[in-house]
Amino acid sequence: MENHLLDKTILIVDDTPENIDVLNGLLSDFKRKIATNGEKALKIALSDNPPDLILLDIMMPGMDGYEVCQKLRQDKRTLEVPVIFLTAKTEKTDIVKGFEAGGQDYVTKPFDARELMERVKTQLKLRYQQELLKNMNAVLEQKVEERTAELDKANAQLLSLDEAKNQFLMLISHEIRTPLNGIVGSTYFLSDSIDDPELQEFLEMLKESVDRLDKFSKTALEITQMQTIGRELDKKSLDINSIITKIIEDKKNSAEEKSINTIVELTKNLHIKGLENYFQRSIEELIGNAIKFSDEKTDIKVRTFEEDGNIKISVSDKGEIIPLEKIEEIIKPFGLAQKHYDKHSGLGLAYVRKYLDIHDASLEIKSNKEETVITLIFGL
Repeated sequence: MENHLLDKTILIVDDTPENIDVLNGLLSDFKRKIATNGEKALKIALSDNPPDLILLDIMMPGMDGYEVCQKLRQDKRTLEVPVIFLTAKTEKTDIVKGFEAGGQDYVTKPFDARELMERVKTQLKLRYQQELLKNMNAVLEQKVEERTAELDKANAQLLSLDEAKNQFLMLISHEIRTPLNGIVGSTYFLSDSIDDPELQEFLEMLKESVDRLDKFSKTALEITQMQTIGRELDKKSLDINSIITKIIEDKKNSAEEKSINTIVELTKNLHIKGLENYFQRSIEELIGNAIKFSDEKTDIKVRTFEEDGNIKISVSDKGEIIPLEKIEEIIKPFGLAQKHYDKHSGLGLAYVRKYLDIHDASLEIKSNKEETVITLIFGL
């Protein structure tokens, strides 16, 4: 675990001693505070040293978790503190109610140790990024003052940096609940605008962390959304060939960098009923992974076709073989993924699998020394 997370404080709120004992044990690497009801939780959270993360039980006597979370969101001291609900409830309405109250995530009882730790680490990393960005602001302010004194107000580069900094800070202030939204593009712009070696090194570290956390947080959030309300969203007829064609064009440069030839075989007039944004993201995951993990100067093939009364979309590449015993693992959230797929987060193929689940569709993976083929199967 990253050392910078170990000094973070987690407030555990639960009225059941057994649950507190379990959580205390699982989170022994962190600093911990305990509250057995909502009133005590608020007293601790609204103190001079608020926690970095709150694990909040929903069902408690007196003030329940929903009310506690709403009060936390009404106070500027705890407005940005992430809340993970602890719940035995699995009804979608209860989960959605938790998000509406201001929670960032939820974990169901009985606790799965690995899932709990991954969700805790994700929220703590996001919290850490907020602090890192504030430190970056202080450094930028100092550099702006130095450059202003040296180059005067007419220095166009300095003005550009100052404007970028202001835009950067505006994004932070308006995206409290999802602090990484919009930050990625700003860090790349700043990197092109700064020639100070010390700040460049700082920006490179930030850029890498933000890129990885941005993808991870978005993917994890959308998986949660699909899991909770995905089946209730309105689906529409999708022209899958046009969507796939656009994605291939968007990925053209990435393929050319590795001298990869993209073979496209699309059967005309194929449509499925589904959620377009999530479908597009799923296909981007498959094609992006095929390019990323293919050997150089090889082919990837993208096909759409009808077979056995189903519409199928397949993406194949020639790269590392996925052992048969690992195929089921790589499509589990936070599973023991082969680095061939889901190198960073363990969520990419889990995202695709969840999309298929809410569309009553299926996934097939075949891998041998000739090629790896991933096929999405939709019923007509």
